[in-house]
Amino acid sequence: MYTTIAKASRSLLAKLSKGQKIIQTQKNIRCLSTNLPEKAAPSSLEKASSDGVLAKPINFDIASKIDGNESQILTVAIQPGEMLRAESGAMMYMTEGISMNTSTGVGASAGFKRFLTGQNVFISDYTYSGEEGTQGIVALGTDFPSKIVKLNIEEYGGKLVCQQGALLCASHTIDIEVEFTKSFTSGFFGGEGFVLQSLTGEGDVFVKAGGTVIRRDLNEGEKLRISSGSLVAFSNGVEYDIEQMKGFKNVLFGGEGLFVTTLTGPGTVWLQGQPPDRMISEIARRVPSGGGIGLAVPIGGSTGGTGEGGESGGENQT
Repeated sequence: MYTTIAKASRSLLAKLSKGQKIIQTQKNIRCLSTNLPEKAAPSSLEKASSDGVLAKPINFDIASKIDGNESQILTVAIQPGEMLRAESGAMMYMTEGISMNTSTGVGASAGFKRFLTGQNVFISDYTYSGEEGTQGIVALGTDFPSKIVKLNIEEYGGKLVCQQGALLCASHTIDIEVEFTKSFTSGFFGGEGFVLQSLTGEGDVFVKAGGTVIRRDLNEGEKLRISSGSLVAFSNGVEYDIEQMKGFKNVLFGGEGLFVTTLTGPGTVWLQGQPPDRMISEIARRVPSGGGIGLAVPIGGSTGGTGEGGESGGENQT
């Protein structure tokens, strides 16, 4: 009798143990299945731009690289379905599989709007038509020796205001808007003109700046006075204005003019140490007037030295 009970107990324990293993195995399978990434539909990854273009946004943290020191270039890796929107004329090279489509965006009005903000009328969209798992490379340069800075629009309140012509490239979901100065004196004496460049939307932008780039975070009500032309960009919430330079000798001999630009917080400001306009003005000032530099340019066979011309010249002197 005891033997029968013992056998029944062992059989029951074996079944219970087997059942626990099956339950545990099912739990493990469920845990593993929850750790697997879900396969999303391609349409859920795409975002539309203001001109109706559907494309997947580029992860610039991984796909972009800035090379160089004083004069930098940008390389961007593009995968199938992604799009890079850049200023026309900025391309250095593109690898096989990359396609470029140049247009005005949303009609001629959008091109005219970019023209007012210092950009080209046309923009270039770069896409890659290779197989899944591969990528193409686009390299972009600047029209002036510049530093390139990557900024995320959403981190600064969804809007950045930049100097004219500052944008190099961006996500296709970034829009360029016209930002007018608040007063006539700000536009006339502020050094940036009456129209600034407003960048809005979602994603990253790459802006260019001359010389060393400085970032300053301003507190509420904090005012920063800068030299005209040194502004690169400022975040949403910063007030842009000008004020008169104090001191008669400062105005005449200080080299900064009658007005300086003021930026009032809260927000973030980016400044450049070598504004392109200042460098161009300095070069133009040093160019001799009336006749140029005076370099001799050889024309035809009138050059001296060895050869028949030199020999004939020697015979005429004897």
